Amino acid sequence: MPPNHRTQGATLIVTLLLVMLLLAVIMSITAQVTLSTRRSSADQDATLRAQYAAESGAARVQARLRAAQTLISSARFATTTTIPQIEADVAALCGLSSLPAGLKVGDTVCTLSTRPQGLAEADPNNPRVNVLMRAVDAAAFAAVGLPNTTDAQRRQFWSEMFSGQTGVALNGSLEGATYAVTYGLRPQKVVKASANGYRLEFNVPDVKASAQASGAERRVTVRADQDTLNLLIQRPSLAPNALFTNHHYLSGESEGRGEGIYFTSRTLFSGPVHTNQHFNIVGQPWFGGAVTSAGCPAGQITTGPTGPTCAVAAVPGANLNGTFVSATTMSPNDQAPSRCNAGGTGCATPQFSQGVNWNAPYVQLPENGSDQQREALSGGVSIPGDVNELQLYQGTVNGQTVQRITYTVPGPSGPVTTQLALGQNGTLQLLDTDGQWKGAERQPDGSFKPGAASTFNGVLYVGGKVANLNAGPNGASGPAVTSFAGLTLAAAGDINITSSLRYADPPCSGQHVRNGDGSVTPAPCNNLDTRNILGIYSAQGNVNLMKDQMGTDPSIHAVLMAGTGAVRVDQYNQGPAMGTVNLVGGIIENYYGAFGTFSGDTATSGYGRNFVFDPRTLQGYEPPTSPPPATGRWP
Repeated sequence: MPPNHRTQGATLIVTLLLVMLLLAVIMSITAQVTLSTRRSSADQDATLRAQYAAESGAARVQARLRAAQTLISSARFATTTTIPQIEADVAALCGLSSLPAGLKVGDTVCTLSTRPQGLAEADPNNPRVNVLMRAVDAAAFAAVGLPNTTDAQRRQFWSEMFSGQTGVALNGSLEGATYAVTYGLRPQKVVKASANGYRLEFNVPDVKASAQASGAERRVTVRADQDTLNLLIQRPSLAPNALFTNHHYLSGESEGRGEGIYFTSRTLFSGPVHTNQHFNIVGQPWFGGAVTSAGCPAGQITTGPTGPTCAVAAVPGANLNGTFVSATTMSPNDQAPSRCNAGGTGCATPQFSQGVNWNAPYVQLPENGSDQQREALSGGVSIPGDVNELQLYQGTVNGQTVQRITYTVPGPSGPVTTQLALGQNGTLQLLDTDGQWKGAERQPDGSFKPGAASTFNGVLYVGGKVANLNAGPNGASGPAVTSFAGLTLAAAGDINITSSLRYADPPCSGQHVRNGDGSVTPAPCNNLDTRNILGIYSAQGNVNLMKDQMGTDPSIHAVLMAGTGAVRVDQYNQGPAMGTVNLVGGIIENYYGAFGTFSGDTATSGYGRNFVFDPRTLQGYEPPTSPPPATGRWP
């Protein structure tokens, strides 16, 4: 039978149609897959852009925090900044016109946690950040990559940085994505940390950033390493201390044997007292100022990369009646601890009139006089080697009251003496070889010759030791420092004091008196406008009180400091008792130097101590270029 061509044709057409239909289905499926892939790629791109944008917002906050950390770590108060100025700034930080009266160490000055806006204010001249404005200048901002900032810009930076829970919005965009992040450090409270220091406590919240891009949203959280930090606000100075000890022992040998120095009922301190170790207390010592202890155990002060430090964690507490008692277990509380011997006798009951902090920061003492040497060369009196004798006393030149400065040094042909006189106009005169007073012209090496009268910044630096420091003809009576003079004597080696050194116009007089009821009447300090002041600083030696030359009941009006040694009485345990050292000022020392020996309440050799703190140093008035602590910064 012949083939049916019409049927063949139909079959071909049907086959072609089926093939075309199959191809259409395949193409449709392929198109759908391609379109889905394109949609998936677009969503992924949006998600990535949102992720990058959120990370960018978080990084922006982190950059600000790093800048703030660097700025705060470099913060410094100018040497001309007074403590009343700092206290006014702290009051403004709290929103107060002045600080509350009667604050003790550990007291809360103000609570800031209830302010959702932190330190931020609508006022562009926000006074709450005055203290940060005072301590961080435009140069510091330039150093962190923010050059040429104005006062208004720096004030805005600090207001935003401490803007609390409300925070400040740091929104932006990146490659078509937008991010949002709100951030602010959260101030909690201000606490009185020391005699002239205040601590701002604040929380560091996590950084939370969100971002959107084409419907995609991403969130990024950066956790804070520490959720609570402190900002210590104080003028770095050691002068405002009635007593400061690095080691609360006579010497390294005594520390090794555990032979501590004890505060007893005879101990009466009217100003701030600090030790980097632990206090040893028996009886009822009286402390009229703030008391702080860093709690470093005996034998644990070592030299680290940045100088002396405590090698172990601090152990807050004190030795009461020979037994160590931690601050957390003190009874009835750590502000009024009491510990008695068996039977309730022989109680250790210290009196802390201005509070006590048993967990204070470790404070490094300076160990060189480089600052004083520099100042002496530029505007003071610089002596490169040892000094045989240095006399400071009030005298008269051409009918005018002057501050006499006379020093004798070894010379190739015998001792060489230089006689200078400081006038009330702040310039120096020199006694020439012809017996006439002429202008003292300072030479590059620190010496003087007759010529134009040089100004004097009050600093004397000795590159060696001072074998004999005295008040010249005024040693027995009369002033060593005239009413208008402010002096600092710094030496690399020992300084031996051989006579009384008195102010012409002292700020305080008399002595502290223990009353019959156990209370104490402090020595009166009613002359706080007086300007005469003296600082004596041995960087690498001791400040020695030479009792055999000083005689009975000497008076020392000065802030005494020994960076690596001690302020001590020479031969303190030999010979008879010679009365009391009447100090108006303060003592800062590496080791607690001995003054005398006692049997019960009776002195058997050396001197007793009548230490009257000079309260002017708490107001920022102190000897010129007074050595600051080596850690004099904001932690």
